[in-house]
Amino acid sequence: MDYHHATVFEHVADAIPDAPLFAQGDRIVSWSQAEQRSSRLAGLLEDAGLDVQAAVAIDLYNSNEWLESYYGIVKGRQVPVSINYRYLDDELAYLFENSGSQALIYHASMGPRVVEVARARGMKVIIQVDDVGGAEVPDGVLDYEAIVTGHRAAPRIDRDADDIVMWYSGGTTGLPKGILVPIGRSAEMNSSREGRLRTLGRFADPPESIPEDIVEGARILWEEGGRPIALPAAPLMHSTAISYAGPAILACGGMVVSLERRPFDAHELFEVVDRHQVTTIAIVGDAFAVPMAAALEEKAASGDPYDGSSVHTIYSAGVVWSADVKDRLFEHLPQVLLVDNCGSSEGAWYGSAIARKGDPTTSAAFVPAPGVLVLDANDQPMKPGTGEPGLLASLTSTKGYHGDDEKTKQNFRFIDGQWYTTPGDLGLLNADGTLTLVGRGSSVVNTGGEKVYPEEVDDVIKQMATVDDCLVFGMPDERFGQIVCAVVQPQTGATLSAEHVTEWVRDRLARYKAPRRIYVVEKVPRLPNGKADYPTCREIAASAEPAA
Repeated sequence: MDYHHATVFEHVADAIPDAPLFAQGDRIVSWSQAEQRSSRLAGLLEDAGLDVQAAVAIDLYNSNEWLESYYGIVKGRQVPVSINYRYLDDELAYLFENSGSQALIYHASMGPRVVEVARARGMKVIIQVDDVGGAEVPDGVLDYEAIVTGHRAAPRIDRDADDIVMWYSGGTTGLPKGILVPIGRSAEMNSSREGRLRTLGRFADPPESIPEDIVEGARILWEEGGRPIALPAAPLMHSTAISYAGPAILACGGMVVSLERRPFDAHELFEVVDRHQVTTIAIVGDAFAVPMAAALEEKAASGDPYDGSSVHTIYSAGVVWSADVKDRLFEHLPQVLLVDNCGSSEGAWYGSAIARKGDPTTSAAFVPAPGVLVLDANDQPMKPGTGEPGLLASLTSTKGYHGDDEKTKQNFRFIDGQWYTTPGDLGLLNADGTLTLVGRGSSVVNTGGEKVYPEEVDDVIKQMATVDDCLVFGMPDERFGQIVCAVVQPQTGATLSAEHVTEWVRDRLARYKAPRRIYVVEKVPRLPNGKADYPTCREIAASAEPAA
């Protein structure tokens, strides 16, 4: 069976050629159009001399072109490499060098600096996507639209399920690492008949061929109006967005809708939801959920609320999704299913917290995923109810880190004959069988010999009615080694004192966990994927006076 993303993409395009596939603003691309456009990009990469499994960097904002590029790259069996679009010269140079990228696809609005870094790297092909309208194409750079409308299309070929996709970690605890994902493993999960089609009651017997099964399922979903329409609010270069609004959606013959405005605008999101009848939204925790809840509340208060009734599911992963924010969303989207997944870019899935309106909501307690373990200091599985956190270990479909065998040996291992990843997250197995995420080991604050897990304190502070967001972190201290600090973002118009925050935490946690320094900020610093930007937090702490 051929589980390759590109092959599945081609089969579905043949089955539902006229169905809309990608949309951004007024630009809507059908399945057949997208298949042809990506095939022409594949032809260009082939003619440029890129070998099988040569790396191609995608440095794009969310757009139709992001996914077109992805499929054009995998069609020719090259390796898509996700690039954080906020990275500057040195960061880009590191990623281009580390990944061995031989080609680059970038947005014109990123400016000539990207081209200069790519040229210095000696890339064979540099392609510009015009996202500003009428952008000049630099010398030696190719125009994306000219390629996908005028170049020869690459023929369809046989592909290997072991072909690689490379996702870079966020780099929150060091330099970003290229995570190697075999396409066949992820495509097989995305194409799971049990996960997609059995729920429809269409097929009684196991499929003889997954591609044919997908084609039939996609055709039925399109004809009967039941296909998923996904909106990745989080950046597609982040594994969360592409996991929930990428090949998994397209394997169902679905549609992906991208936002236009930058930065993220929650009002635009709900306008687009109502326009395209979006069924699935992919976010990364409170960084997206808080403004979404606020937009729903503002619009409802105006007397002209958003409809939002088409949304079936909101998926989140990667960071904390606070219980009170989930409840705020339920007030305006009572039909929605909230799926809070706990995992990491290394392909880890530790567990999920799934809620409907009326269910108890939680911020950090999850039902453990199949096979997940909590390991003690001797790498032995811990029993539930010990009260002590341990290292989380998850089954994974990834192969390790690109070009870093030592780090792969540290964070990936065989346990009882199965391949696990242990990227450094800590968890607690509770007596009732649930799993509590307590943070990443490298972010734990050791203050006077006591360990403080930042996510635990984050969650408590976010329960304050006047707080929109916060991050807790450690700073060096001569007396205690480290002290607990917090940057806190109050709700618009709210007043917040350091004393109030401190007392709030002390009333709910041990006194040593309360932040000793609190910095009130207009916006909590986060990376584009919603994860914590701890270096900027520490810069704030080093240069600003704590709140009184």
